[in-house]
Amino acid sequence: MVTFVMNTTERKLISAIQANPLASQQELAETLGMSRESIAGYISRLTKRGAILGKGYILPERENIVVIGGANVDLTGITTNAYRGGDSNPGRVAQSAGGVGRNIAENLARLGSHTSMITLVGYDSRGRFLVDHARDAGINTQHFIQWPDFATSTYLALNNEQGELIGAVADMSIVEQLTPTLLNEKRSRLNAASLIVVEANLSAATLAWLAEQSLTAPLVADAVSATKAVKLAPLLPKLSVLKVNVSEARALLDLPKTTQLGEQSLATALLNKGVATVLLSLGARGVLFANNDTHFIQAVPACDMQSDTGAGDALMAGFLHAQQRYESPEQQVSFALACAACTLEAKDAVNTKLTESYVTHRFESFIQHSATLSASAETEI
Repeated sequence: MVTFVMNTTERKLISAIQANPLASQQELAETLGMSRESIAGYISRLTKRGAILGKGYILPERENIVVIGGANVDLTGITTNAYRGGDSNPGRVAQSAGGVGRNIAENLARLGSHTSMITLVGYDSRGRFLVDHARDAGINTQHFIQWPDFATSTYLALNNEQGELIGAVADMSIVEQLTPTLLNEKRSRLNAASLIVVEANLSAATLAWLAEQSLTAPLVADAVSATKAVKLAPLLPKLSVLKVNVSEARALLDLPKTTQLGEQSLATALLNKGVATVLLSLGARGVLFANNDTHFIQAVPACDMQSDTGAGDALMAGFLHAQQRYESPEQQVSFALACAACTLEAKDAVNTKLTESYVTHRFESFIQHSATLSASAETEI
């Protein structure tokens, strides 16, 4: 289900319904100073557009994860032969769903977590593709917003016959339109969330607005890239989990190039900024987990790697899902790394085989080994 950009009257009506979901049309009319007939017309149109679901209308589901971020269509062209510049090259063109926030949401949904996403898509075929794909993957698409003035976020890549990137164009300006004003209209969903996930593709203004809100749900963030990570600075004291790599951590801490800090020191510096748990990605070496009680590094399980696209997004989703399933950080991180390994074994950004059952069976010995180590550590204590 998709919501649309609303005019002022429609927003006021939605706010009145949120305040009193069982109000009659006459009561809504009196509240807004309008005729009952006008209210009936607005409700009819909003119902057809999916913004209202019926009597008791838009009360949000509880115990769900809400992801706020970008949703892209990835177009990838791969030449059959050696690439020739300035010429038409025979090859293959593939379309897939992507975007850091969208990837995290799909992984969460496939693992069995109740997941909603707040994002923007355009009034175009690619927007419809993303909505349909997300719905099929199990994501609640009620809060996908169709924006009329911008095209759906699209990443166009051209690779040579060896799969190496030759060049790319990223048209992602639509994500800048996910403003505090639009998010404020989704406050009921945010207030009902059990966990809120954000990513640094969002605008600095939107992330700063989120930092100012009194939300009851824990906040989790993905730094995305060293360039974009700095936008998360206002959120640091509120983050229950932050996933970064070394370059992103250094950028977020605003460290001069001459300042040398080891990986554990970087994690500690982020904890000192108020972050509760740091997942510091070490690439092929695995992940450094850090909170105020413990630090440890967990290696990636052996796998048959096909592509590294989306592995970090699966890591984040796997960790958040594992927090609800396992008590020890060691098991949580091992399950997260197993999810990342599953994605490494797929050609696309999300492995469609990914389920909790598949991950635990595919990497059973790896996850059980971490449980044994955790139990041994507790015995020693």
